[in-house]
Amino acid sequence: MSTSSAPMGVPPAIFGGIPSRQVDIPISAVIIACYLAIGATHMTIFQKNRRAGRKFTPSALCFGFSMSRVATFTMRIVWATRPSNPDVTIAANALVAAGVILLWCINRVFATRLLGEYHPRLYSKPVFEFALRRLPYVIIICCVPMVLVAMVLQFKTTNPHIRVVTGILLKVVISFFVAFTFSPFLVLAITMLLPAEVEGTGKTSTKVAVIVVATTLLCWELGMRTATMLQHLPANAAPWYVFAMGVELADFVQVL
Repeated sequence: MSTSSAPMGVPPAIFGGIPSRQVDIPISAVIIACYLAIGATHMTIFQKNRRAGRKFTPSALCFGFSMSRVATFTMRIVWATRPSNPDVTIAANALVAAGVILLWCINRVFATRLLGEYHPRLYSKPVFEFALRRLPYVIIICCVPMVLVAMVLQFKTTNPHIRVVTGILLKVVISFFVAFTFSPFLVLAITMLLPAEVEGTGKTSTKVAVIVVATTLLCWELGMRTATMLQHLPANAAPWYVFAMGVELADFVQVL
């Protein structure tokens, strides 16, 4: 998601540009501290629920996302100190691309849980369960190795045909990612439009607001990633990294 099939001679666009010691290292250190604190909070919540006999999976997923972003920004610091190392560049960009997928899944889990709360019979039907609760995740799992392989080839190859093919593959995968990120809106529409089978617990408007805001922010951030890929910008002309990570962080904090 962080590269493009740019014309030969033009380096592929890198989401966030090439890091520098003066700017990226202090900013990355602050964001690492934020994610460590948030991750510790989510793990504490998960352990308290587990001891009380409740298994709240989103808390574990949130902890996993926090650790993935700690690894992302740690690798960005390493990249800032070794800007000419191609393996470090590939690893740093792979972590940027892969880490956000957990956040998409967390948001979708919240949307489907709300649907199950108000429509338990529909939620438990085998066909519905497969189409809405299993198939999308299977597609995303299949897309992850595809996008990582395409990214590596984009950085490593000088063959114009391979770069065109990997560029097309990235665009196809991006289409699935966009659909998956947008899908909580559709799940929410089903939840709200169908007559409720049972009364849910808690304040419905708050739950809906969290899902709407989270989905909007994630779609916005993915739009910036897509723009980086499609615009064929040079490697140092993608200045949205910190802003996009701020969107992720704001989106993540609101689920606490």
